[in-house]
Amino acid sequence: MDFADVAKYIFIGLFSLYTLFTYMGSTVHDKKALKFVYFVQNGTTFVIHLIGYIVLYLQAGDMKFIVLYIFEFALLFATIVVYDLVYPKASRLLVNNMVLLEVVGFIFIARINYDEAVRQTVLAAIGTVITFFVPAFLRNVKQMRNWGWGFALIGFIALVIVPIFGRTVNGADLALRFGDAFTIQPSEFVKILFVLFVASVFNNLKSFKQIAIVSAVAFAHVVILLVSRDLGTALIFFVAYFAMIYVATQKVYYLAAGAGIGILGGFLATKIFSHVQSRIDGWRDPFGTYQTSGWQVARSLFSIAAGGWLGVGLGKGLPSSIVFIENDFMFTAITEEMGGIVGIAIILICLNNLILMMGIASRCNTLFYRLVAVGLGTMYGFQVFLTVGGAIKLIPLTGVTLPFISYGGSSLIASLIVFALINGMYTMRED
Repeated sequence: MDFADVAKYIFIGLFSLYTLFTYMGSTVHDKKALKFVYFVQNGTTFVIHLIGYIVLYLQAGDMKFIVLYIFEFALLFATIVVYDLVYPKASRLLVNNMVLLEVVGFIFIARINYDEAVRQTVLAAIGTVITFFVPAFLRNVKQMRNWGWGFALIGFIALVIVPIFGRTVNGADLALRFGDAFTIQPSEFVKILFVLFVASVFNNLKSFKQIAIVSAVAFAHVVILLVSRDLGTALIFFVAYFAMIYVATQKVYYLAAGAGIGILGGFLATKIFSHVQSRIDGWRDPFGTYQTSGWQVARSLFSIAAGGWLGVGLGKGLPSSIVFIENDFMFTAITEEMGGIVGIAIILICLNNLILMMGIASRCNTLFYRLVAVGLGTMYGFQVFLTVGGAIKLIPLTGVTLPFISYGGSSLIASLIVFALINGMYTMRED
């Protein structure tokens, strides 16, 4: 038995402990007890990070993993310290969860592809520095709630140019390339702009005409994403929009209308877009369609089954058997090598993030900020559902990333911005 075999049991204990204290932190109100919760969370996170890189170093025998670990440790430690000093009223539970998920992503991306891990870490550093200013900007620039149509225009243009000038990624027109090494996926940032747009217009909602106009703009966003074959992001936009319209109007029939439109739209999409039908065929019978559309889901199920509850050990799985695993199937890689128990813990941590976001939304006194929190929280929660659900064959594969964990600079920076915006609203509420 080598260290990787021992480490998998340590990981199970650490992730279980972290998850327990995460939910304890949501119910504890005593400041001294909360500090102890935060201490255990941070200590557990850094031990997971350290053990992960010790395993990778022992397996590869290359000092480059130690160098990368030191850089990542400095970044993560600085993130916690800056939030604690600059934004002492921010939600530390949300910050700690964010850091843990980043640690999981760093470990597994480094395990799969070291060069991609270096790029991810550098982009994480850039994104983290940018997002340090987001809560302050949100607090001081109150007029942004009136910039709704500006947000819509910028986001719409960004989506339109992707099918024209964009680069195909995993079968979808997703990214814009600048030079040989730099690409950007605009839809990740348009999600944020879309939420700000809807919140701005609904903040002064006075007539059904406004709802009809915003709905038309939302529909245009979804259609462009479907044409770009970005099915997952289109679904995220759709679900977030109807969650926001319900919060703005408190009318249940809008949710019913959204469900009906979703069912009808899904049926029409299978008839109009061949790639949608292909995804559904692969979901319904991944083994029968193994040679065509079902092979990714089938291999994902094989990998998850191989890991069982305890996992095969970090570095001992076969993530390379699934194409684009670092983008779309990171949950599969985690459950194969760390086991189903750790996979469930990560799902519970993501669920805790959603609970925290909705709790912050419920405490916002201004409708604009409440709608922003609900929209961003819904997008985050639904994106996790789509990623995990696609990997375990609960729903058809949609090709969206797991926030903070999957490889991709645009996804990572956008997720950092989302959490910074939520924390900005929490800080304003505490002020």
